[in-house]
Amino acid sequence: MLYSPAKVPEGESIFKIFPDLKKYSIFKKSPGPELDNNLTLMYIFCMYDKSTPYRGKYTDVLKRKIEIAHDVGFRLDEKGNFEDPVEDMLKGKNGVVNRKIVEFVRIHRSFKYTYLVTIEASYYNVMLEVMEGATKRIPDLKNIQEELEETMAEILTEDDNPYIRDAILRYVEEERLQLRPEDIALKLANNEQPVTFKEIQ
Repeated sequence: MLYSPAKVPEGESIFKIFPDLKKYSIFKKSPGPELDNNLTLMYIFCMYDKSTPYRGKYTDVLKRKIEIAHDVGFRLDEKGNFEDPVEDMLKGKNGVVNRKIVEFVRIHRSFKYTYLVTIEASYYNVMLEVMEGATKRIPDLKNIQEELEETMAEILTEDDNPYIRDAILRYVEEERLQLRPEDIALKLANNEQPVTFKEIQ
């Protein structure tokens, strides 16, 4: 794993063990007053790292999320349930946590993430052709859509939560706009890097 929580002693800050995480402001941002950021980051790393041992241990994604949340230290109430903020995090209803997930996916799966941005751009280009009457491109559109969905599933280690998928796609949309020929030409004219992946704030 890129950042294994097993290397973080109990009660120790994850930023002390992995100081390079401080480069990303979204990781330092509080996920909410009732969520411990240390535990939240451990949960994200265990859930979305491509080499997480939990992926093979728990094939059901929901079960995987629950077990990871429990193992990293989120406590259960007397009825055996997580507190509401933790439940919201597991359901993808915490916007800050979702942005942390997107940033982790971006830095951890850089090649796949770049590929996702590229095929998403292709999808929109072909969609425009179909809308303009090129019906013969419909099969291509379907194929690209399937590839897009498969790549998304792989990046998110099979987590198909719509809130997290939307967070990824919103960010990818911003990156996709940088691939337009006019934007690339303008950046080259200004001696800038044509495509730069900015940090999520």
